[in-house]
Amino acid sequence: MSDSDTDTSEASSDSQDIQPLLRRHRGNRLQRMGPTQDQERVGQHLLIAAVLDVFDESENSEMSEEADEAEVVAEAEAEVDVEIEAEEDVEIEAEEDVEIEAEVERPLPLPQRRLTVESISDPAASREQSDDEEAPPVEQDGVIPVAPDGDDDQPSTSRQAQPEQQQPPNESLIVLDSQSPPKKRKRPSDLTSGNMGTPVAKANDEEVDDGMTCTICLESWEMSGDHRLVSLRCGHLFGDSCIRRWLIESQRQSSVKVCPQCKTKATTRDIRCLYAKRLRAIDRTEEYEMRRDLDAERRRAQNLVTELATVKMEHSVTASKLKAVQLECDRLSSLVRAGCNRGEIDSEVGRKALTLLPRHRLYMEKNFDITRDPGCRVMLYSAQHTMLVASQKSPHAMFSGYGLRFIHPFTFKLLNFLHTSILLVRDIAFSETLHMLSVASRESRVKAFDSRMRHCSSAVSAHDKLLWSCAVDRDAREHILYAGDLRGGVYVYDVRYPDNILSEFQSTDNFSPVINIAAVPPGKIFPYGGFLVCQLSVLTFYEYVHDTAVPTRLDVAGPFLSMQYDAVQDSLLISARNNAQYPQSRFILGKLLKVDGVPVLKITATVFGSSGTPYITRPTQLGVEDNTVIVGYLQDSKQLMMYDVRREERVQTVPVNEVVYDICPLRTPTGSYLAALNECKCRIYKVISSQH
Repeated sequence: MSDSDTDTSEASSDSQDIQPLLRRHRGNRLQRMGPTQDQERVGQHLLIAAVLDVFDESENSEMSEEADEAEVVAEAEAEVDVEIEAEEDVEIEAEEDVEIEAEVERPLPLPQRRLTVESISDPAASREQSDDEEAPPVEQDGVIPVAPDGDDDQPSTSRQAQPEQQQPPNESLIVLDSQSPPKKRKRPSDLTSGNMGTPVAKANDEEVDDGMTCTICLESWEMSGDHRLVSLRCGHLFGDSCIRRWLIESQRQSSVKVCPQCKTKATTRDIRCLYAKRLRAIDRTEEYEMRRDLDAERRRAQNLVTELATVKMEHSVTASKLKAVQLECDRLSSLVRAGCNRGEIDSEVGRKALTLLPRHRLYMEKNFDITRDPGCRVMLYSAQHTMLVASQKSPHAMFSGYGLRFIHPFTFKLLNFLHTSILLVRDIAFSETLHMLSVASRESRVKAFDSRMRHCSSAVSAHDKLLWSCAVDRDAREHILYAGDLRGGVYVYDVRYPDNILSEFQSTDNFSPVINIAAVPPGKIFPYGGFLVCQLSVLTFYEYVHDTAVPTRLDVAGPFLSMQYDAVQDSLLISARNNAQYPQSRFILGKLLKVDGVPVLKITATVFGSSGTPYITRPTQLGVEDNTVIVGYLQDSKQLMMYDVRREERVQTVPVNEVVYDICPLRTPTGSYLAALNECKCRIYKVISSQH
């Protein structure tokens, strides 16, 4: 073999001389490999053999095609990346030790990098260079000699270029049996590729794991392109391309597409693009828990304040009764000291009490049918408009549903019918100053009708929620309409602008339906007025304080059936179901007062009714002279009951075969009446007072 300073013109002859040495070197390498050698090393030697075959095939090519042959060798070396490490357990014979050095020259400007093998150094020359380790490498004719890597005791079969050696710009060295550096993962660049066109938001090292990277590929999100920020229906965030691949792979493996974090079922239709330049989730769980605890403590404090005010009110009532009893006791003691007999005193007091208190009784005046089809539920009378209306099922086959039947209040004759809804009518409210009649039918709208023209003038809605109750305010707020939904929400409207909701009140701790709403006019106790809201289990009074409604939960035990407020007597009548504390239903009569600035309900009478209440029925209160009577339906005994508040006793019961759903008082010039409504009929009772 020629020395390293051989002229390039002798390259063809040198290549022919080196072929036997290459084949011999390959054969010796394969013979030294035993059956116990590692499989990876066998594969590396086979790859070397494949490279050497390339040299064999290029044996008959012309010198002008050496650049192309070097390109083939370079491409083979790039694909296989052959690495040969030193074999420490094999003794290498001196005569078979062949060192191969391939020097490749890169040609000047070409479309691709072309490598040319200039020459292969002679083993003897390589051995002479290895003996002289201190001698610096000398560049000759574009060839860079490589210093050996190893010690004298155990020669190495690989030679690498020293790190301080500077490589010419147009030359590259291919070392077949050198160890390649470990592969490093490419870091994401700050800017996306040219086709993306959108920069990636930079994230600091401490914020990489703080909601800024995709949990699948651990790369930063992008604002556009294939790896843009998206979310699933469950709320977890990913890169678009990553989650799509994940869903496909998840379906292929388990036949179910799931979220990689929470394993919730997901589809490609659930992928939603998010438009956030920077996203960082802040954990405020403790803050929300503290807020909930604070709200609970506030409600508890408010309940304690209400209970304290109720106890104070009850104490004042008891003190007044005690004072009255003390006065009566003093009077009787004075009579006894005067020489009167106890029996005479009792008979005298009894006679005076009977003569002072009148007795009220009910007499049926008329019984008439409203409709043949059952469906009557509520009834309402307006003294201002001298109008009595009752809900019923539509008698017309073309207009199915329900509506209102107008009844003459003096002759009790049936008048025209007004169709209101396809559903059952639940609540009716009259406006005292306006000719307006509002109807709630458990639909998403409360309709307001003109009582004179018999047509719908406006309709209000509350976010498509089902509305069950309604009420109209009085005096200065005559245009205010209230509506209650099935989830405890109350909405305030102005009928002149029905499309807007003036105020909205949502219950925080009770979501039972609002069954009744009543407006409280301004007075001495409540100068700005307010409104009462009765749910199935909660009774709340909203007091207006400078056009702001402040809610106060009244201390009355439910569940409730109905609520009626009489503005003339300023009294409130509540019908309550039986519960664990009270085995019978109750009719509770009371008045709204203020104790220490807190609204409370002063209960004046409690009447116990039936033991079972399967139907929602409405009792009524009727003011007769300076007294009040309560009339209600006892569901277990099927009777109408009348209770005298001043006498504090049940004065009359009237048997009724049908369920009485609503009782409506009527005050006419001819006297006071009560209208009892069942599913198809209406009974009119006249209230007669007598002295005994």
